[in-house]
Amino acid sequence: MKIITRHIDRLFLDPNNYRFIDKPEYKFVLPEKLTDVQVQQRARHFLLGKNNDNVQDLIASFRKNGFLPVNQIQVKELPDNRFLVLEGNRRIATLKYFYEKFKEEGVDLGMLDESIFKSISVVLHSSEGEKEHLIVMGLDHITGKKKWNPVNQAQLIEDLNNKYGMGEDDICSSLGITKHALRRSRRTLALIKKYKSSDYGDQFASSMYSIFEEIINRTELKNWLEWDDFTMSSGNKFNEEKIFSWISKEENIEWDAEGNEISREIKGPIITKALEMRDISKYINEPAAIQRMEETRNITEGFVLSDAVGESKFENAIGKLQQDVSTVFNFSEYMQSVHLEKIKGLRDKIDRLLPATNGNISPYIGLAPVLENMEEDLFSEIKIIKYRKLNNLSIKFLNRINIFAGKNNSGKTSLLETVYLLSQLNDINAFLELERYRGKFYESFNPKWLAKNLTERFDLSASYGNASINLSIFQEPTEENIDKTGYISTIVVDAEVDGNSLESNTHLFSGKEPEIYYQKNSIICHAAFTSPYRYNEGILKKAHAVAIRERFIDVIINFIREKIDDTILRIEMANIEGESRFYVQTENAANSIDITKYGEGVQRVFEIALMMGYCQNGILCIDEFESAIHKSLLVDFSKFVHELAERFNVQVFLSTHSKECIDAFVENKYKNNEITAYALSEKSDGQIECKYVDGKRLESLIDSINIDIRG
Repeated sequence: MKIITRHIDRLFLDPNNYRFIDKPEYKFVLPEKLTDVQVQQRARHFLLGKNNDNVQDLIASFRKNGFLPVNQIQVKELPDNRFLVLEGNRRIATLKYFYEKFKEEGVDLGMLDESIFKSISVVLHSSEGEKEHLIVMGLDHITGKKKWNPVNQAQLIEDLNNKYGMGEDDICSSLGITKHALRRSRRTLALIKKYKSSDYGDQFASSMYSIFEEIINRTELKNWLEWDDFTMSSGNKFNEEKIFSWISKEENIEWDAEGNEISREIKGPIITKALEMRDISKYINEPAAIQRMEETRNITEGFVLSDAVGESKFENAIGKLQQDVSTVFNFSEYMQSVHLEKIKGLRDKIDRLLPATNGNISPYIGLAPVLENMEEDLFSEIKIIKYRKLNNLSIKFLNRINIFAGKNNSGKTSLLETVYLLSQLNDINAFLELERYRGKFYESFNPKWLAKNLTERFDLSASYGNASINLSIFQEPTEENIDKTGYISTIVVDAEVDGNSLESNTHLFSGKEPEIYYQKNSIICHAAFTSPYRYNEGILKKAHAVAIRERFIDVIINFIREKIDDTILRIEMANIEGESRFYVQTENAANSIDITKYGEGVQRVFEIALMMGYCQNGILCIDEFESAIHKSLLVDFSKFVHELAERFNVQVFLSTHSKECIDAFVENKYKNNEITAYALSEKSDGQIECKYVDGKRLESLIDSINIDIRG
């Protein structure tokens, strides 16, 4: 390196300056084009900015202080006694601006001496010293005070590695950066290059760098992209394209039949900040939440269906609750009667969250996973060896829709319960939940009541597709070495699938919660049990989320509008003071109405339809199907249920004591070959017997003699 002086006209701006590469208008300039007039004008425009906004600080400084050679101008030699500025492009561009204005307009230079234009001191670099020059620039603009945009910094690091063959350790020691920062920078730049080559590449701006960096920083997102740190590329191109679309504008154009444009809509990006990408990482593996976010182009909407975000909010709420309770306790001397009532209300809600101190049973449905290698099939036969009043009863020829008819106390509900229990194998919570319903307990129930009422052994078996299932439920004292304080007895649920045993044990105590033990807890398929006498609040919330995800909530509302009440606009879930409730919005009312204040028919139709989607690839047991549904609606509703069962591959088991209900399923003429009807009756000896008729035969008998299979 040596110091020389040259006229300003001999100095040319670097059009490939690293500070330019993030600009949309930037194009790499070949060596032979470096001094072209248009190329130089573009470089000068980049440096000065509109109305010289980028160099106002230098203009003011030069006028006040003149040109101070604080930092050296560094150049390399070009042909014909010309020189390319490597370092100091902003200062040279500003001097060129002054020189031009001075020549043309005689502008006041202030303290800037005009002689500087003729003799600018510069440091001449040899062509072999370009690598060293990049390191100097890196020290100035990566770790120094005059930092470039991150994308420009990343490109310099990449060039040191690829163009000049510097290893990671050498780059880190030369620039004073950590290996973690270096690798993060290179990976981020690699992802940016992928984006630039995608359909959205023309939308890249340097301000987006932090979004790409956040993707690289998030393990969940990298796994979702199947990102390889070694090759610095995504293995899942479909997901890569998805994530690119989220940070980009979308243009939708509609055309008429003649090919003329009808409308054009430009939608803004879903993600505009790195923090938003961090939020998405929390539910990136939840397809329902992602689909909801994409449909609404709103990150917050994804939270509605996200379990991960719900768990996070719950944890945060618990932490805040601890702090707030401590604050209230410390300042309790300010409490008045109005505050006391509020605290009592809060205590009641907290009591509902806590297990009862007397050891009451609070079953929970929905934890067990579906058994591995179990195909999405149907039950073909059920054998009830013993369940309540049902003994040695075989139910064959099960179909898509199975109707169980009979008089009161003929065992219809018990039969539905056996199907439900068989589908849930050794998930003892399913049995406990049925017991809670039978005992008409609203929430939890006393284990002594269960022990007193479970006096018989239940034995069931079934054929599900090619699988053979056996299930036994009984009560016995345990032989295990447990703390027997308050011990009552043990409930055993013993399931067997094709010879493989699945067992659960629940120890009941009078003074504490039950203790549940199992090595593996599994179910055959998803299932639900709905009855006009049972309110399935927890399942209904999940079913509503499924309806949103599967995009059939509008199908339900449209049926209700067309067949029941055409003033209903929508039914939505709202959370008010911590309570999630369904509200009906109508054309005739200014405010939404709690669905429980609405007609029983609407509630029943809405619940059953929601449950169909929730039980996808499983079974749904419907007790007293016709309850609260007007007989004029039965034909349409029975067809609607059959269509949903087919759409979601649900096997339906329903009970009724209504001839109109039975007739409706065959009178709607929808695939009667998928229907089997069963008549349950009690013989003189108390034995329940079951006779069946297939849907096609039933249709014929109803048409010819108006048969009533109930007997």
